Amino acid sequence: MDTRPVAVKNFFGYSLKRLGVDYIDIYRPGRLDPNVPIEDTVAIGELVKASYVRAIGLSEVGPETIRRTHAVHPLSDLQRYSLVSRSPDTRIVPVLTELGIGVTAYGVLSRGLLSGSKPKSPRDFRRTFHASPVKVFSGNERLVETLRQLATEKDATAPQLAIAWVLAKAPTIVPLVGARTRTQLAESLEALQVTLTAADVERIEATRPPTAVAGTRYDEHQMRVLDRER
Repeated sequence: MDTRPVAVKNFFGYSLKRLGVDYIDIYRPGRLDPNVPIEDTVAIGELVKASYVRAIGLSEVGPETIRRTHAVHPLSDLQRYSLVSRSPDTRIVPVLTELGIGVTAYGVLSRGLLSGSKPKSPRDFRRTFHASPVKVFSGNERLVETLRQLATEKDATAPQLAIAWVLAKAPTIVPLVGARTRTQLAESLEALQVTLTAADVERIEATRPPTAVAGTRYDEHQMRVLDRER
């Protein structure tokens, strides 16, 4: 991770070349660089003025970093939010609402956890995120089954319900959906047809309180370096 202004601009130039585009809609550091003040990193605002970037975002940062960044250059959104990872609700979402900053909810299915997918191959990248990934997925089987039961009532699948939940939370939250196959993509897009009432949202959250989730999103080292977890 290197978010020095000169490095960011260099990386950005290569991104334009690789993507074959003239500008990028939103540009963000994937993590907070502990060696570079966030105010320096946001010097990429120069790229916005030059029309190379449409908006600036952040990922996995806490309230203080959000405020410091927004004071230098307006933030478009913050990455991270899902049914399993609702810790932003208490400290981060209120700040985003106050400042008018949106959310790009990546990891809405928690790397397959909410779809019932488990890492099987030793080469499955999800094994690098948890000290004991199989234990984490197995420990949440009851929660996944509860989600499936609620989804059946809505004539939907568990993944669709998880995506619909994000869509129902606020119009400023956009779920970032990943898919390996066209079938998975089609299933995810069907979430747009699932309508959840405020009562539905409360019920889903009541059956999946954050304290009921087994394990953490990353291993111990990675959790320690996340700015938003401090």
